Amino acid sequence: MNMMVGGIKPMQAAGSGQVAALMDGLREPPLSLAAGDIAELPVSELAAIVVSHFRAHGHISNVMTHISGARWDRVEEAIRVILDPCAGKRQMTPLAENIVDLLCAERGVTGRIVKPYFETLLGRLLPADVAARMCAHVACLSGDQARYRHG
Repeated sequence: MNMMVGGIKPMQAAGSGQVAALMDGLREPPLSLAAGDIAELPVSELAAIVVSHFRAHGHISNVMTHISGARWDRVEEAIRVILDPCAGKRQMTPLAENIVDLLCAERGVTGRIVKPYFETLLGRLLPADVAARMCAHVACLSGDQARYRHG
């Protein structure tokens, strides 16, 4: 099953060149890629983009390397489950639960770094309403919606 980020209906995904451009640093999407196209990226592609940004950030990369036993394929799979709008707690591995805790809780140095970084990344990659729904979904996975406020 290839769930789309918008979670409503599958549409044609952005081309690989456009996705590669998005992965090249945290910046605004290229003008040729409309916000609606980004909102309909397959979850697997959005997960790859998020993971690439996590790997590019020194502290987040070190933490993710540590908690995954240097298995970035497991990090990407966990992020894919986390970003899947149809996923629930039953699909979450212990690694995914740990990552959700980092994305939602503002405990320790890492929590205070990862949460705003993730919010900003989603805010730049997705239309505001889709990013807000994604943040709410992640908060539901954490079990405490009050801890996660987008915006």
